[in-house]
Amino acid sequence: MSEKVTESYIGSGIMYVDGRDVGNASGVKIDIEQETKSQPNYRGGGGNSAEVTKIKSVKLSVTMNDFSNENMALGLRGKVEVVAAGAVAAEPLTAVLDGLCDTTKMIDTSVAPVVKNEDDSTTYVLNDDYIVSAGGIRPLSAGAIQEGQAIKVSYTSKAGNALQALVESGKEVKVVIDGINDATGKPWTLKFYKWKPSPTSSLDLISDDFGSFDIEGGVLADASIVATGKSKFFVRSAA
Repeated sequence: MSEKVTESYIGSGIMYVDGRDVGNASGVKIDIEQETKSQPNYRGGGGNSAEVTKIKSVKLSVTMNDFSNENMALGLRGKVEVVAAGAVAAEPLTAVLDGLCDTTKMIDTSVAPVVKNEDDSTTYVLNDDYIVSAGGIRPLSAGAIQEGQAIKVSYTSKAGNALQALVESGKEVKVVIDGINDATGKPWTLKFYKWKPSPTSSLDLISDDFGSFDIEGGVLADASIVATGKSKFFVRSAA
């Protein structure tokens, strides 16, 4: 005989997407949209004589608190590429005084770059003629570099990864939440067989508070599940 469990509930858990831990997720919400067709009762007294309700769609929305490129790729239909560290020689730039001359790759600022004029006759001095950041170099108006001047920068690129946004058509992933009821200490799991995230509507990247972003997508039916009484969408198990 199955055990009927009635208890208070405060949910927490770790969310995995295709087996990858997404980090801190502060909200997981399921929305089920229904469509109802009714046949009016024409025999007097009003009301309906029949009614059929069908599931129109199932949505899963998640609030992400970890801004990894892998997480952002879910909400931006992106692709993540591994970027290796390496030497970049004589990348051509056009000087913008007191502005940013952005480089193709992120600069490893622990290794001083070399900035020269177009014919290599002059080597400019760091912190006198320009300053450096991960995004590029900033020629100083008090230095020897002129506005609009052609310059060349050699630097060491920083290892990391790059997110190419909006290049994928939409990936279907499996989602598993390995949870705990903090009110009782009992475990629970929630499995979504096929989730297709949609592009996020907004992404705040500069703020004076901890950031988060929301991802919503459709929970699709898994056609491989054919057993009677088994959900094609998701299953929740609890101790």
